[in-house]
Amino acid sequence: MKHSVLKRSAVAVYLFPCVGFITVGANAGYGVAEVTGAFQLPGASSTSFLSAVGAAWNQRIEGYDFGNINTLTSESLLLQNFYFENYAYNGDGGNNWLSDSSTASIDILITGVGTQIETPLVLNQTSTNGNNRYWQLASPSQNTNLAAGLANGSYSISFNVKYTYNIWDGSSASVGTASTGASTATFTVVPAPGAIALIGLAGLVARRRRA
Repeated sequence: MKHSVLKRSAVAVYLFPCVGFITVGANAGYGVAEVTGAFQLPGASSTSFLSAVGAAWNQRIEGYDFGNINTLTSESLLLQNFYFENYAYNGDGGNNWLSDSSTASIDILITGVGTQIETPLVLNQTSTNGNNRYWQLASPSQNTNLAAGLANGSYSISFNVKYTYNIWDGSSASVGTASTGASTATFTVVPAPGAIALIGLAGLVARRRRA
């Protein structure tokens, strides 16, 4: 399949209501503006941006097919970075805000071929703009090969951002939690057809030599 390379804007802010993506409690006035992953797709040398929330110009993570990954030719599915923007404000029934103590992480769940691997990766705050905070993957987690060590077969991969925010109910402060909900894509791990042929030929030669 043909993958297009898309550009991510670092300046535009889209405050989508995120219906179906965020968990809304009694104290509203918080939500998600953008969830975008930066991927180097199998066999590619450039970055493609896929989004779950916001960034309407990007293709969606939900339902996306990353394609075939030929592990015998050292192909990979590289998660170069993950960008998250959320907000909290005084309104909609509660006084909510984000602070330096607020946290966020991306939970990645890979399922297939009798395997279920869940990997939580920390997101670090990088900047603020009014009530909004911007996050990205912590440096040690950048450029993670999501297909590393997987056997041949078909897989689903989901991305779910979880985050915290502060609540003031008029008499006491507490910490609220929310998530974007999972967005799920697919990929297939396969050895290159040429590599399979070479393996078969090597086996045939070995059997003939033993004979």
